[in-house]
Amino acid sequence: MKRSQAASIKTHPVTGTARTDRVLIVALVAGALLGGYLLWSHINDRIAAIETIIGSQIRARAAALDGQFQIAGGHLAALRQRAEYFYAEYPAPEDVPRSPLLSALLSSNPGDQPDQAYTLNRLPPPYLTEQIGNIIAMSDLDASQQPGISRPDRDIWRQEAAMAVQMLPLMAVTSSLVPDTNRLIYASVSGMVAVHPWIHSDDSDLLLQVVTYPPFRQAAPQMNPGEKQVWTLSQKGPAATAALSLPLSLHGRYFGTFTIELLLEGLKQKLGAVTRSGSQMLLIDGEGTIILRTGSALEQEPLRLEQLVPDAAERLTADGATRGISEPFLVSAALEQAPWRVVYIVPPLNILVPAMKDVLISVIGFLAALTVVLFVTRRLTQRSLAVRDAAMQAERDARAAAERALTDLRAAHDELDFLNREKTRFFSLISHDLRGPFNSMLGMTQELADHAPRMAPDQTADFARSVHEMARKVFDLLENLLQWSRVQMSGTPFAPAIFPIRDVVAHAIRDVTPTAQAKNIQILDAVGDRWVLADRTMILAVLRNLLMNAVKFSHPDGAVHVTSRAMGDRLEVAVTDKGVGMEPDLLAEAMETGPKTSRPGTQGETGTGLGLTLVRDLVLRHGGELMLDSAPGQGTVVKFSIPMTANPAETKRLLAAHGGK
Repeated sequence: MKRSQAASIKTHPVTGTARTDRVLIVALVAGALLGGYLLWSHINDRIAAIETIIGSQIRARAAALDGQFQIAGGHLAALRQRAEYFYAEYPAPEDVPRSPLLSALLSSNPGDQPDQAYTLNRLPPPYLTEQIGNIIAMSDLDASQQPGISRPDRDIWRQEAAMAVQMLPLMAVTSSLVPDTNRLIYASVSGMVAVHPWIHSDDSDLLLQVVTYPPFRQAAPQMNPGEKQVWTLSQKGPAATAALSLPLSLHGRYFGTFTIELLLEGLKQKLGAVTRSGSQMLLIDGEGTIILRTGSALEQEPLRLEQLVPDAAERLTADGATRGISEPFLVSAALEQAPWRVVYIVPPLNILVPAMKDVLISVIGFLAALTVVLFVTRRLTQRSLAVRDAAMQAERDARAAAERALTDLRAAHDELDFLNREKTRFFSLISHDLRGPFNSMLGMTQELADHAPRMAPDQTADFARSVHEMARKVFDLLENLLQWSRVQMSGTPFAPAIFPIRDVVAHAIRDVTPTAQAKNIQILDAVGDRWVLADRTMILAVLRNLLMNAVKFSHPDGAVHVTSRAMGDRLEVAVTDKGVGMEPDLLAEAMETGPKTSRPGTQGETGTGLGLTLVRDLVLRHGGELMLDSAPGQGTVVKFSIPMTANPAETKRLLAAHGGK
């Protein structure tokens, strides 16, 4: 009894340990299974996402190919419609207009010899071979011996030749607009072929092949009673083409076929390259025959889809995709503009392996992100004191910035106070200069009112001229004041335009000429033929004020010169006089803020002193600079600069000449 109890006591620890081990093993297995399931679920989701992306890409490539086919079909339909319009416009052969191209075609067989063909081997001026195609027509003898060729009426044949001639420029335009075009052909049952690009008749075998030309035969009513678009293929090396044909029939009569040949190599580039290793992109017809193929090289070029994927016909669904872990992944998209289908084939495991890599990268990325978070947290803790110090420094910087702002505010206040004083000064000058003319005008008008009946006509006319002159001076004063106030308040819109400076100088000279003639002063224009980019109204005001000042301070019988010179991209205009000039202190004052008072002219003319200030503001609006150079008794030179540009007409001529080359 004691022995059994002892044995029982000895086995209890072992049994508990074994049970714990079993629980741990079960937990580990369950965890591994759960982790594997989650991992596989993630991988499966990633595979589905990759397949969805591939499907979208294939449909996009098919849509791009469809778009090119739609463009080709639209241009082909436009050619046929234009031919129908021709026959509607000229229903009778005698109505057909004679054109240089038609004359050249008919003159290639001047005697209408039955054994001689008609061509446009020699194009009439101004047509060039690279701009237009050729028309090659069988001789009457050859046409009568070719089965399927019918030329019953000479006049109707000439009418068709005139139609083909009118089609040539349109075919040239179509060829330039449709990508990957090999050539455009109109093949007629009368034995006529219009082709673009131009090729010499001796170098072309189209005429001999017109009856057996596949697009011509496939589009004929016998094989295409619905007169729909027809696709045919030519598998002949690097120049292989896909031909889209459209028949031309009027009132039940089949005339011929318009055909556009597209290079398969160009369509292959439009289909795009294959980026996944071992994958292949195919363009197949309804029978599964491979038209184009891009992707990994094979020992033997396959001809049908079943040679690559034996059960492809059963696995492909309409614009869908099927796959299996051990089978190739297939995705297809049918074309709307052609009876073909785009098929993409991915070998087995080609998607599974990248998906597993993506999941592994995601796991590694998560661990790396967790490590970065821990590292950033530690760094943030270490930088807390640095942030506090930075905050204190920012407070000090803000206090310094506030002090600087206060200093700027004081400076702005001082500038505003200066502007107010300037405004008061200008208005004081204006009121002083306006009072004199108005007093004179009031006195003269009162004199006229009181004594006009007893005054002689010449006295009345003299009084009227004096009143008019004073009114004109008052108007000039007010005009300058208004212009200056608009500039100061930004009320004058700045509207730069390109114009010749000579026109504005001539306008300003015309405005100042009456004043200059009163003093017998000549104003000489030597600005030259230069073009500027500026506000015409502002520059006119600048020149008018400078010329008025030059005339005002010039001696009678003197001269004022207006010149210009180019300085890089700017034009410097100078107004020069040989008048009284300016003292150095007055010149310095005028350069800084404008004259404080109005100086009388050489004959006592008065002003406001506002003109030079207005000129400076208007020049500054153009980004220019106003410069004065003067000496007492030697005259004054006032210069200002404005942006210079080229003559627009000359620019257009040069561009046209360059484009012509």
